[in-house]
Amino acid sequence: MEYYKCVVYDEQNKRKVIHLDFNSECEVLKYAKENKLSISSMKKKKSLFNFRKKLNEKDLKIFCKEIGILLESGSDIISLLEMLEQQSSKKLKPIIKSILNSIKEGNSITESFKHTNAFSNFFISMVHTGELSSNLDQVMYTLSDYYDKESKVKGKMKSSSIYPIILAVATILAVFAMLFIVVPKYEEIYSQSNATMPAITQIMISVSSFLRHNFILIFFIGFILIISSIYLIKNNDELKDDVYRLSFKLPKIGDYRLMDITNRFSKSLYILIRSGVEIVCAIDISAKVIDKDYLYKKISSANNSIKEGNKIGESLDDINLFSPFFIRMISVGEASGRLEETLAVVNKFYESEIEQNIEITMKYFETGITLVMGIIVGIIVIAMVIPMFNMVSAF
Repeated sequence: MEYYKCVVYDEQNKRKVIHLDFNSECEVLKYAKENKLSISSMKKKKSLFNFRKKLNEKDLKIFCKEIGILLESGSDIISLLEMLEQQSSKKLKPIIKSILNSIKEGNSITESFKHTNAFSNFFISMVHTGELSSNLDQVMYTLSDYYDKESKVKGKMKSSSIYPIILAVATILAVFAMLFIVVPKYEEIYSQSNATMPAITQIMISVSSFLRHNFILIFFIGFILIISSIYLIKNNDELKDDVYRLSFKLPKIGDYRLMDITNRFSKSLYILIRSGVEIVCAIDISAKVIDKDYLYKKISSANNSIKEGNKIGESLDDINLFSPFFIRMISVGEASGRLEETLAVVNKFYESEIEQNIEITMKYFETGITLVMGIIVGIIVIAMVIPMFNMVSAF
């Protein structure tokens, strides 16, 4: 995906600067034509961050459900899109309008959805399957259910992470308050009394003094390092893969990542097989749902093995990515000829496991943050109080 900065003029000859993500300049030109824009200049850039608004799971759940209901009730695609455009939010309205204009120009439903660049490869593949099989209403219901479950998982993660995040921020603020306010006051008292300070107190006062006098410099260097790291990782495929592989080795986080990847792959595979997509294409599309080049390459190598006539379970096992449980279930489903039903069972299992894993991880995180906060605050308090006890005992 490329990032384009374009200077355009609309029908009223008003100048606008827009930023677009497309695969080629041809797609940019087509987008401009669909939206009746005249391009004055177009520059291709690599962006550090992508500011383009994407449709979230909640938007997609509602959007798919509405299309499914209207199609099932007998509405044609143009009529239902015109109806949805009038009732849609500001985020959806331009997307629906673009789809509608594209269909009116004679493009297929799949092509029209794809040109908006607002939908994933998985979504486009599902729409294509529904269009070819004349079963688009049922596909939309399936997609709505899929995004509903995805939305609930993300909602669970967000709600579970609120308290740990607040606790972490409170810990950082408390430490800074003690180092920037409390420690300097004690330092002033001890310097006036000429009290003998132990090593731990001297270290704490030195740390506090260093941070107070060099805070802007430290903040600036830290900011530059973070931005540079993000840029390097984003623009270096090998480094990106190394960082991603490293995340699998982190305690708890690695386990969750593996379960999340398996769950998304399994759900996508189940939906595609259920919709009539052949297994090789279904695996290829499902690999793209994970949206990581490193994992896509691994799954693609397994898919090539399947194309050569090897068993699905054995081919997926050879890439050393999925858990033994998932491989066993795939092998059982393949052997019994009931892969679709087996994947449905796998999906329920991983949905439950992910929910439990989120709760356990957040509890560990809360405990860890509380423990770290207690240790840091305790060390600072002890370091500042010891000289005072020494002064009292001296009298």
